[in-house]
Amino acid sequence: MTARPQDLPAIVSVPALLSVASVARLLDCSPRTVRRRIAERELPAVLDHGRLMVRGDALRAYIDALEGVGGRPQRARVRPPAAAFDFLRE
Repeated sequence: MTARPQDLPAIVSVPALLSVASVARLLDCSPRTVRRRIAERELPAVLDHGRLMVRGDALRAYIDALEGVGGRPQRARVRPPAAAFDFLRE
């Protein structure tokens, strides 16, 4: 039996400036959505020689600020043993 490797968090190294297309690929959305988020000032961007770019640290801050969904995991419901309510069947 071989030992299972430990689960480690993925570390992604990104360049200092990312194009709109690169950000779209990382966020799994369209470039149009990235441009809309930039226009709405949700995602900071800079101009580099006329190209709209997103700094890697700004993208990280944007992702870190996203609101989580789901809340606490639900606890399993504990059912009483069937014999506990036998008196109801009489």
